[in-house]
Amino acid sequence: MNPYCIVGGTRGTGLQIVRQLVERGAPVRCVARDPVKARDLLPAGVDIRAGDVTDPASLRRAGFGECRAIFFAVDITGGFGGRGFFKPARQIRTVTYEGLVNTVEAARGAGFTGRFMLLSGMGSELPSWTGRLLNAIKGNLQRNQRDRDAYLRNSGLDWSIGRGAVLMNGPGGRADIHITPPVHRLSMLCHLARPDFARALIVAADAPVASRKMFDVFNVPGVPPTDEALTAQLKQGGSGTPRYGC
Repeated sequence: MNPYCIVGGTRGTGLQIVRQLVERGAPVRCVARDPVKARDLLPAGVDIRAGDVTDPASLRRAGFGECRAIFFAVDITGGFGGRGFFKPARQIRTVTYEGLVNTVEAARGAGFTGRFMLLSGMGSELPSWTGRLLNAIKGNLQRNQRDRDAYLRNSGLDWSIGRGAVLMNGPGGRADIHITPPVHRLSMLCHLARPDFARALIVAADAPVASRKMFDVFNVPGVPPTDEALTAQLKQGGSGTPRYGC
């Protein structure tokens, strides 16, 4: 079985994706700027390749052509490796937008034929107080998200874009996971556990119905769904009723 590849898999949702894929018994490859540090953070058995999204040559050596799916989970974090909040907007765009462009082009050049999974944010095209706050912290975050989404959609690759609500670092599996069309504003009232976001993205990576589809993901009270139930939501373009007040 060809490996799943995670770019940005040592922190946040990317790390959750790595852990869950390993738990499922899937082969996993992680592209990391510092393989030595990554080895201490990632589960045993993960194939770690050196690569930096700001260095196209390093990405061309990552072996993307062999991968079943690529998850682009790169984000600006709280200072890790010098990529923290409140950095200049140009520097943030180099990582979050141009990094996506570099990864897509490396995948295209390697003859990648799997699905490119992009982790994005809910409501980047709609004004909201929460969006304005994140734009101030993360240097035009929503513009970078919109531009990334558009670049991937026009890349010629098979793609799927999951737009998460406000992400929470607590455990997953304690609520229902709701998937809808991409219609919601970003709101502090609408949350999503990182492990649940990771799970929805993993299901979407293998579901034919998620091909070339963008969708919103958030938690609602209820019983955690099965993978089959998540696939059914994706099949219907997000089966849940859009929650504009989310």
